[in-house]
Amino acid sequence: MSYLECTPEDLARTRFVMSPMAQVVAALPLLGGGRMPPGMSRWTAGVRDRYEALVAADPVLRALADLLVVTDYVPDFFCVPPPHVNATFSEEALAVRRTPYRKARADLELSYRGRPTAAALDVPDVAERVAGSLTATWSELIEPDWPRMRALLERDIVRRAGRLAVYGWAEVFDELDVHMSLEGERILLGRVTGASHRLGGVGLVLMPNAFGGRTVYLDPPRAFGLTYPARGVAALWESRVPAPDSLAALLGRGRASVLLELATPASTSQLVARLGMTLGGVGDHLAVLRRSGLVTRGRSGRSVLYTRTPMGDALTEWNA
Repeated sequence: MSYLECTPEDLARTRFVMSPMAQVVAALPLLGGGRMPPGMSRWTAGVRDRYEALVAADPVLRALADLLVVTDYVPDFFCVPPPHVNATFSEEALAVRRTPYRKARADLELSYRGRPTAAALDVPDVAERVAGSLTATWSELIEPDWPRMRALLERDIVRRAGRLAVYGWAEVFDELDVHMSLEGERILLGRVTGASHRLGGVGLVLMPNAFGGRTVYLDPPRAFGLTYPARGVAALWESRVPAPDSLAALLGRGRASVLLELATPASTSQLVARLGMTLGGVGDHLAVLRRSGLVTRGRSGRSVLYTRTPMGDALTEWNA
C-alpha cells in the first residue's frame, strides 16, 4: 500500500479534468489483448481492423501496446496530467514530445521491470516517436468517437462535483475506487505499491476514463494524477433503446428521447453527441420540454445543464 500526504491546501487544489491522452493510453492495452472491462467489446470490434493496420505499420505502437498489456507501471512521461479541464490532445502530445530523453528512458526502464526495452523504444528520439504513435492512435481510433466519450466524461465530472459539494472529499474518494480512501491527511492507494509522497500544495488531478482501469501518475514535486473509470462506461457503446411508443406518441419520438436521456444532467452539446441529433433540433426539444415543466436547467461552471423535473421523472416512469 502507498499513500499521498495531503493538506487542506492540497484538497483545495485537487480538481477534475478531462484528458484525451488518458483515453488513448487506456485503449491500447484493451486492443493489445488486455483485460476487457464490461461494455467495451462493441467498441473494440468496431476499431479492430484500423488498429491492426496501425500496429502493422508502426513498430513503436506495437511495442507500446505490448508493454501496456503486461506492465504494472505506465510510463509517466505520456500520462502527464493536463494543465486545465479542457486541454486538447495536441497540447498533451506536445508535452510528450518535450520529454527529455533521460526522463523517457528512466520511465521505460521502470515499466519494463528489468526486462530488455523493445528495440523500437530504445532510441534517442523515443519521446518524439511515442508522441507520433499516440497521435496516430488518437486520430484513427479515438477522435471519431470523442464527442460521445467527452459527453460521458463531462457527466461524470458534473456528478462527482455535485457529490463533493454535498458530502465532501472523503465520500468522493471512497466512490472513486474501493481500494482508495481519504483518512485524515492521507489519501490511501490500496493497490499501489512503492514510496509514499507528499503532495506539497500542488493537489491531485483526477481524470475520468472512458475505457475503465486506473492509473496513478506520480512526478514529485511537480504533479500528481489519477485516472479512474467513468460512470456509465458499460452503456456507452450499447445500442440505444428507443423511447416507448406511448411516450413517443405523446411527445414525439425526438422529444421523448431527449427527456429519457435527462435522467442525469446534460448539456445541449452532450445531448447532441449522445442522440445524434442536430444542435438546433435538441435546442427546440429542450425549449418545449422546459415550457411544459418536464425539464429544468441550471449552470455548472461554464456549462448550462438540463435535467428532468419530478414531473418529467414521473412521466417517463409511467410510460416505461
